[in-house]
Amino acid sequence: MKSKIFEGKVMDDIIVAAQNHFHHDQQHLVIHVLEEKKGIFRIGAYIKAEVRLNLDPIEEGKKYLLQLLNDLCLEGTIEVQSTKKLVTFNINSNNNGMIIGREGKTLQAIQTLTSQVVNQYTKNHLKVLVDINGYKQQQNQKLEYFARKIAKEVTQTKIDVKLDAMNAYDRRLIHQTLSDWKHIKTVSEGVDPDRYIVIKYKK
Repeated sequence: MKSKIFEGKVMDDIIVAAQNHFHHDQQHLVIHVLEEKKGIFRIGAYIKAEVRLNLDPIEEGKKYLLQLLNDLCLEGTIEVQSTKKLVTFNINSNNNGMIIGREGKTLQAIQTLTSQVVNQYTKNHLKVLVDINGYKQQQNQKLEYFARKIAKEVTQTKIDVKLDAMNAYDRRLIHQTLSDWKHIKTVSEGVDPDRYIVIKYKK
């Protein structure tokens, strides 16, 4: 979350204003004083400080998902796996189908929102994956297999293939899957939500 500048007469003014703005207790605030004048009996006293939140972005993402399950009246657990650049939240609930939604669209929306929650608490952007009992992982494997199959056909026929429209996450996965293919180039074309990938032959 971005830092914010606060001004007041004393530090208590800064703390109260920051708590109201960020909706968190003082223990979660990091305060950096930029300018301060003591004054006499508070007359002429002035303080200016930059304040930011100090929260674990992954823990905040997990809290968001647990609250989401609660709001949907579902029971479930969330397993977290993380690396320097990727965090995976694997949910297992008593109604996984509701969370996945038709063609995985509900799950994709939840992943997008969770990514926004996580990344507002960190300066270094984290890639976020929300999975439901391994569903997303299976879908990714199928998409990777499909991309390699089409790329192999394009390599043999030298004829470009236009794929159906897909979301940004799936397009990125295809680009990554085929990035090392010697005679294949992938290009995204069109405008969301109808943006698609063309798998092209290159000499």
